Amino acid sequence: MTPLNVTGAAHARGLAQARLAPDSIPAVRAMVAGRLEGAAALLAQPRIRRFLAAQRDHADRHDAEGIAEMDGIAKGYGLDPDDLLAFLHAGQLSGVPDDGCTAWAFAHPALGAIVVKNRDLRGPALPLQRLFLHQDPAWGTRRVLCVGSLGAPGAYSSGINSDGFALVDTQVVSTDQGVGLLRYFLMTRLLAHCASVAEAVDMLHATTHVGGGTLVIADATGAMASVELGHRAIAIERPDGLWTARTNHFLSLTLRDRLADRTGADVSLARLATLTAWLAARPSCPTTAEAAGIMASHDAKDYTGLCRHGGATHSTTVSGAIFTCAAGTLDFTHGNPCDGLRSHHAV
Repeated sequence: MTPLNVTGAAHARGLAQARLAPDSIPAVRAMVAGRLEGAAALLAQPRIRRFLAAQRDHADRHDAEGIAEMDGIAKGYGLDPDDLLAFLHAGQLSGVPDDGCTAWAFAHPALGAIVVKNRDLRGPALPLQRLFLHQDPAWGTRRVLCVGSLGAPGAYSSGINSDGFALVDTQVVSTDQGVGLLRYFLMTRLLAHCASVAEAVDMLHATTHVGGGTLVIADATGAMASVELGHRAIAIERPDGLWTARTNHFLSLTLRDRLADRTGADVSLARLATLTAWLAARPSCPTTAEAAGIMASHDAKDYTGLCRHGGATHSTTVSGAIFTCAAGTLDFTHGNPCDGLRSHHAV
């Protein structure tokens, strides 16, 4: 899992994916076609076509970098940019998986914070999962190390930048949706332009969002926040204690009743219960080995495990990421955390 080094302006970084991984071209094209075919009835609806057209217009005006990267990806893989835009929106528009991701952060006096995520997906995601090291002259000397997928922009799952600011996301489908910045573009933008949680919070408040999903963010000083994204409202929790965590439902009073689909909510709640009980019992920040251990846990009589093996019809954990903010490192497991290929990387 050596990171793909994608360097240059946004369009060039997008174009580089297919050039650096040419064997992935048929698989990416098949993945996009399959997602669009599965969502064909939804995407054919006039209101959805209008929404996606408005999304493209909004991105052109408010996120030129993000849309240029997406257009570069589309060109490299021989895809219609509008098809790729629809692919990126399809999951948010059509519903939530039975299992989703698990994310948390814990403050450490020397390490700043550690930020941890299990990435849970349905379908053939694992072969296209990659690490990416992004460098862009527009960012000065800042570098961004991302966990993502070929065929998708930047931080499609999580990432850390060379200032020690890290973020991870989880999927939550919300009824509070509208035209704005899609989370997958937002994550790359935050990593490219923010050095701290405080800067990220300012950008989040200044941005119009599509709505849906959560972020867990932290930086090298130990500052942390959990962010719940709606279109009309966002909820930002700055924890009083040592940790914060999210799975696949909203917790805030502002957004917790705005779920579009409660499929799998019991699993999300059960995973959160397992995680919060473990975090609350710790007097200090876990080591990376201890963090890896809980993320590799499986279902038992008294609790729900965080390492999911859903098979063809449910979500499977395709990777585990542990970011250490002050050191600027990623401990990464490709595949199920219980038995995957482990590697260590610095941004």
